[in-house]
Amino acid sequence: MIRAAHQEGIAALGFSDHVTPQPIPGCSFYDRQRVHILSDLRAEIAGVEDVPAFPILVGAEADYTIAGPACIDASVLAEADYVICAASHFHLATAPLPADDTPRAKAALMLRMAREALVLPGVSIWAHPFACSKMQPLSPILETASETEFAVLIELANARQVAIEINGGAGQDRAYRQATARFFCLAREMGARFTLTADAHHPDQFSRLHLALEWARSMGFCDRDFLTARALCERQKTGAQISAS
Repeated sequence: MIRAAHQEGIAALGFSDHVTPQPIPGCSFYDRQRVHILSDLRAEIAGVEDVPAFPILVGAEADYTIAGPACIDASVLAEADYVICAASHFHLATAPLPADDTPRAKAALMLRMAREALVLPGVSIWAHPFACSKMQPLSPILETASETEFAVLIELANARQVAIEINGGAGQDRAYRQATARFFCLAREMGARFTLTADAHHPDQFSRLHLALEWARSMGFCDRDFLTARALCERQKTGAQISAS
């Protein structure tokens, strides 16, 4: 992964393993995803020979959808250079369900989960906003969300020093790009900062980053809209301080 990222010309690489401090009853996906994964990963990176001279960060993807506030604790924050927080993993076992099967009920659940996740101490990135394989089709769902509702989340992210992720994995789906364009363009207009990610689970998937960049450019994004690795780490520290105050 490190060598493939370097060959792609990527300026910095972040590994963001799914982690929960404690097992989640009923959700086997997280049975073995303890915090030691992060320290083990640091050791593995340190053992790689001839590592290219570019920043390699170790992050964590916390899952508010499944674990709620317990998805992050001091042990996660002590090990992670940054914390991505997901609030749309409704396809996993034990995830909350909408009040009914209407698009508005689904949107209300997505908006509420995002709002609650954004205020967690130590979150530095909002992972793949509204991306969910279960809540489909997405456009009719997000069409029920008003600009004011989106703006509330964006203002909260800005106030808490949380960047918004433009995810090349989710972005492979044209329907996702179309459904979220209104949200991302509003976030940019409101001065949000963003991370651009490949969400690569294999070295061959770094091309997703180019897709994400093309998608961002098509929405009018420019370089200053995105965080560097250094800025991300600084915001992680600042965000944790804001959340603790």
